[in-house]
Amino acid sequence: MLDELDRAVIHALHIDGRAPFSRIAATLDVSPQTVARRYQRLRTEESLRVVGLPDPRQAGRTQWLVRLTATVGSAQDLPARPGPPAAAGDQ
Repeated sequence: MLDELDRAVIHALHIDGRAPFSRIAATLDVSPQTVARRYQRLRTEESLRVVGLPDPRQAGRTQWLVRLTATVGSAQDLPARPGPPAAAGDQ
């Protein structure tokens, strides 16, 4: 279960995924060790990932995010995601 501090750490990493724990800690008024422990726990227990992605606005694109929440066992009822269309000559 995520608490307020977990959410604050996630929010800080969302703003700047490369921010040092010391800066996040100073902003949240906790120790850098607390931020480091929370980060490690979020990675191992909550499957937190911090990844770098290109900014779609800089490329003239729009970014869409779809979040699905499913109950245990209901995922198999979701339709399979179609693959990309076959290129000419791939058939």
